[in-house]
Amino acid sequence: MMLNNHPDLKKLFHDPHIPDIDLTEKVMKRIYAEHEQQPKVGFMVRRKISLLIAVGLLVTASTAVAMVEYNSLKNKQGEVIYKTGPLKESNFKVPSKEESMRRGTSERLKQELLPKGSAAYFYIVPHNPNKELDLKFTPFVFTDVADLRANMKDKSVQVVESLNEKLNFRIAEVFYEPEVLSNPPTPKEKAAIADKLLKQAKEAKKDYAMLPLKFSDRLIHMSAKYSHRDKVIEVSIRKDVKKDDSIPATYWDEDIKVKQEVLTVDGVELLYIKFEQGGSSLTWVDETSDPVYQYVYEIHTTSGKTTKEELVEMAKLYMK
Repeated sequence: MMLNNHPDLKKLFHDPHIPDIDLTEKVMKRIYAEHEQQPKVGFMVRRKISLLIAVGLLVTASTAVAMVEYNSLKNKQGEVIYKTGPLKESNFKVPSKEESMRRGTSERLKQELLPKGSAAYFYIVPHNPNKELDLKFTPFVFTDVADLRANMKDKSVQVVESLNEKLNFRIAEVFYEPEVLSNPPTPKEKAAIADKLLKQAKEAKKDYAMLPLKFSDRLIHMSAKYSHRDKVIEVSIRKDVKKDDSIPATYWDEDIKVKQEVLTVDGVELLYIKFEQGGSSLTWVDETSDPVYQYVYEIHTTSGKTTKEELVEMAKLYMK
């Protein structure tokens, strides 16, 4: 989500964190955890990691250790509904060399073979001793705000045409949850799929095979860009299930130097973050628009200068 950048969500889905990329120690500077305690293992690293990785932060991060003061957001009842913390608290584990090579191959194949708005299981023959399946999917892309509104399946998500008199909508990427995540196969069924794809790969004399998959209607994440000349703002919306035993969280590599400040707008707490290398963001949680789900909003500067006050005015457009 931060970008200097995060073009085409080369995310982090970004996975999540944010999933569809090689999560090596050097890359994994900032990850988004959907929940602290979610049992299923999937494309989001135990389904805790959201789609996106702040690529821009990675390339500008200082190599010196930074003392970051982490913060949390509370609702009107005083309950913590969002928090930040150090990367070591995320339980993220650096993948093995074999796993990294397999994931790298499946990511390359995703870029080559999957058109926008599609999903598939990839079975990679090399570097796959445990016969793992890699779930890969791409966003639906919209360049017209009316088209986006018409096709947005989740009507609780507000689509704003402009952030001010100059910053207008340019493009949005919308990620939906594949059916295999909302209705996952049993271990036995998954093993059967892997065996089937392995057989197909061998028969075709290829080092991979793929199985196209369908999407559910559940939104995972939406990212929209607004721009005017050299100024670009990105608004991201992440959807989470409301649970008493888990909260949305962002984990930071300790090398990234940031200053965090909790603001209050119309009784709602927002987290303002200023990055030492430049850029800023504003994050808050909308608990009221849906009885089952909550939405984590983030507005961040991609290029150009934007003040804290300007970000707050943009946030108010989504808080109506």
